[in-house]
Amino acid sequence: MSNKYYEAYDDRYKVVHTQTGNAWAGKTPSIILKDILTKYGATFESSILEIGCGEGQNALYLQQEGFNVFASDVSPVAINWCKKKALEHNTNADNYFVLDVLDNSHTAKYDFIYTVSTLHMLVLQEDRKAFLDFIYTHLKDNGKAIITIMGDGKMEKKDSDITKAFDLSTRTMENGETIQVANTTCKIVNWQDFFTELNISRLNILEHFTTNQISGFNISMVAIVERK
Repeated sequence: MSNKYYEAYDDRYKVVHTQTGNAWAGKTPSIILKDILTKYGATFESSILEIGCGEGQNALYLQQEGFNVFASDVSPVAINWCKKKALEHNTNADNYFVLDVLDNSHTAKYDFIYTVSTLHMLVLQEDRKAFLDFIYTHLKDNGKAIITIMGDGKMEKKDSDITKAFDLSTRTMENGETIQVANTTCKIVNWQDFFTELNISRLNILEHFTTNQISGFNISMVAIVERK
């Protein structure tokens, strides 16, 4: 099995966009991101990277608010969607680009990095470490990162089978329509395991909490970190 199991999301976007013409994840941004960025000193001059932007609702919102956001995703289909939406809303389409942080030649460093509901789709421990190592490497010395993952800090799910990542499954869209799309993977960890992962990747926790303000999720864990 290829370690590219997480690229099943590209297949999912392709099917949904082609068959329905709609976004998979909806249009509602996670407004809390702006609040956190502002709290930790982000300005309109700060360089901000989003990892795993998906269909771009968070990056588009922050761009419209005046922030200098560069948004990346492993899915070329998702990035094409983002560029189209950016042009429709008169924001910078050139700031969206394809990036696989697990196979990385990216060299830029940022004042802020944020990633929303992305880490939990990586199930292999070496992939999760590579993801967090990327954040460490690409933060400036005084940079901050916002990492949100699915979970309440207590529940765990560690049995996702990567060999079934591209199998078709039936999913229901927001409008009630059902569609056959690629299966995807998920690993949910508790706070202690998450703290351990962050520590191994030399990320110091400034703040952590759970919230229901991450769009698309009933409950999410949020950690704000910096380089050790």
